[in-house]
Amino acid sequence: MKEIDEIAQGIADVTKEIMYDSIHWQIAEFHVEGDSYNELHSYVMKLAIEKMHQSSNLKVYKQNTNTH
Repeated sequence: MKEIDEIAQGIADVTKEIMYDSIHWQIAEFHVEGDSYNELHSYVMKLAIEKMHQSSNLKVYKQNTNTH
């Protein structure tokens, strides 16, 4: 399982980097700077991760209910 954990960590790291950069250019139109920028960026990152997690849980739940 350690190998699987390392793979998952690598994917998480790369995904976080991609998300960070993507959020950066997507929120550019809001013209915020400094602490306001950091707060907005963090909020969007957190919200995106929550949505990914919810979507992942939904798919697992649907898969589990379809096997009966």
